[in-house]
Amino acid sequence: MKDPRARILVLTYTPFAREPRALKQVKYLKATHDVTTAGFGPSPFPDVPHVELPELPPQRWALFGRLLNLGLLVLHWYWPLSWINALDRATVRMLAGDSWDVVIAHDLKVLEASLELKPRYGVVLDLHEYAPRQNEHSFIWRLLIAPYYRWLCRRRAPRAAAVVTVSQGIVDEYRRVFGIESTLVVNATPYQEMTPSAVGAPLRLVHSGGIAVQRRLDIMIQGVRESSADVTLDFYLVGGESALMAHLKSLASGDPRIRFREPVPYRDLIRVLNRYDIGLSIFPPTTFNLAWCLPNKFFDFVQARLGVIVGPSPEMARFVNQYGIGLVLPDFEPASLAAALDSLTSDRVAAWKVASDANASTMSSESQAEIWEDLVSRVLAERPRKA
Repeated sequence: MKDPRARILVLTYTPFAREPRALKQVKYLKATHDVTTAGFGPSPFPDVPHVELPELPPQRWALFGRLLNLGLLVLHWYWPLSWINALDRATVRMLAGDSWDVVIAHDLKVLEASLELKPRYGVVLDLHEYAPRQNEHSFIWRLLIAPYYRWLCRRRAPRAAAVVTVSQGIVDEYRRVFGIESTLVVNATPYQEMTPSAVGAPLRLVHSGGIAVQRRLDIMIQGVRESSADVTLDFYLVGGESALMAHLKSLASGDPRIRFREPVPYRDLIRVLNRYDIGLSIFPPTTFNLAWCLPNKFFDFVQARLGVIVGPSPEMARFVNQYGIGLVLPDFEPASLAAALDSLTSDRVAAWKVASDANASTMSSESQAEIWEDLVSRVLAERPRKA
């Protein structure tokens, strides 16, 4: 009789402890399968074997390797790139000695090494966002890397046993452009046992997450500055001091309602967010992935039992409207945010927070666990294959 516990490798080229999707997969799957993790830095799972990958430069052979890599990208000769990739070579060397049933590969850049490991039932490719337009704000990236990623989607991704991504718009785009059928698994946050904090005065707004120019965090700052409402806005931004951070602080200067707090470890974030009333998740569609984003922070706000204000981003708007947890702005202009803030009442915000509380279980990552278990079970039900 076949052993129901499969040997599953969860592989990422990021610090493993800071990869929320991978952490949730391990949490779901380790109860029913023998899971091993691999990535940069340590793993937070003491009961799960972990292989710490070295953070190597992109190419082997120093300057010669970099020039060779550039030449191959310019000529669109993509098949040798994995062989001069130092991290791919180290990953295969460190992990090929084991026999894996399934490899869960995080992002397109991990796919070549994952296929080379030849798991018995194949690779489950977690594409996260829409990879061919991941850094489309960069001209050099669009010129050199985007064609390579499109090649990977056409030539390598179809060899995966299953593909997963994070929003319906991205599912649709992979199907439309490449014919890739993928499963939707949203970036929901684990369920938290807590209750909504009381709504007071001023109304406490919050935004947490990474800092990047294409996210246009200035819209939230300007919206609060233009509002006459009794509110405060606190930022918990990851990424350290930078020219962009200095610019944002300069925009906020002179308005004591807007404050930049020190970032907190993710394990403490939901508890900190619970002190607030409304989470702001407003990202104009400056890139394709931002147009279809359904970010971790959105679900963090729900688990913190906050109301949520979003722009007219279709994925977030769908959840806000379905569950009644907040407000969808008509556009991404600061004036629209200011008008929304000016119209708020304590009772309305309290009702949003109650709705978040009522739907926190439905919108938790635990609701996605069954999707992962079914997906892995379907892969394991197929005949063993070569990657």
